[in-house]
Amino acid sequence: MITDTPKISRRFFVIGTAAVGSGLALGLSIPFGGRVVRAQDGSSEITAWVAIRPDDTVVIRIARSEMGQGSLTGLAQMVAEELECDWAKVTTEYPTPGESVKRKRAWGDFSTGGSRGIRTSHEYVRKGGATARTMLVQAAADAWGVPAAECSAANSVITHGRSGRTTTYGKVADAAAKLTPPADVALKDPKDWKLIGKSVKRLDTMNKLTGAQVYGADLKLPGMLNAAIKDCPVVGGKVKSFEAAAVRGMPGVRHVVQVGDSAVAVVADTWWQAKTALDAFPSRGTRAPMPRCRAPRSPTC
Repeated sequence: MITDTPKISRRFFVIGTAAVGSGLALGLSIPFGGRVVRAQDGSSEITAWVAIRPDDTVVIRIARSEMGQGSLTGLAQMVAEELECDWAKVTTEYPTPGESVKRKRAWGDFSTGGSRGIRTSHEYVRKGGATARTMLVQAAADAWGVPAAECSAANSVITHGRSGRTTTYGKVADAAAKLTPPADVALKDPKDWKLIGKSVKRLDTMNKLTGAQVYGADLKLPGMLNAAIKDCPVVGGKVKSFEAAAVRGMPGVRHVVQVGDSAVAVVADTWWQAKTALDAFPSRGTRAPMPRCRAPRSPTC
């Protein structure tokens, strides 16, 4: 969650990109002047995609869903590649859709479909990393009173070639966050990639092992009920019959309803209670048959 978010205006840097079939514009919204947007933990936001803590921890925002295909780690690799940061100090966080709307869709489209999370967003997230790196280098150069062209960045360390002076990202993050972002940034040639395409440890493994990972199914709101649904397995089939009384008395069950022409749903206090009740409909041929459907060329299915 981001705090102290300024109003978005034309003065903010916007990277435009056309997503497949949508003409989507995705922004990197940076405050100007003395204000610095900070993440909830107090770290400085350099771009909407990158926040850096004083201890050099790099927080990379991920706006795609991790569904087991590696999007979270892959997208972080892309940002980190252009950022030239220490991969060992990279962590991730998810901006909320509400925060994105509040910030004029700063992170663009949150949808994820298989490999599209990588294929349709790699360019603008890389630009987010490259923009942050450019601003960090400029902040260091300004502090030293030297041209930014004489400075380089690698592994979260900025070096002035002529004098040999160095500083870290965490030390210049506040100053970098106040700079006007460049109008455009050059991306690395693929032959120079150090992280993209390389095998690295996934960033989401530990949270999944410890149970700290929050999934969509974990969402809970006051008074919220959950439903499990079973649709006719035959295309064009319709519900013929179902006996709600067979499961209505099971723990947590609130309703048993027909959905449209082809499905039956159980609504309960929890999703597991709903699924358990739905699975408990007796099999066909017993006193209370399973939901049965009428197919175009078959009496039941």
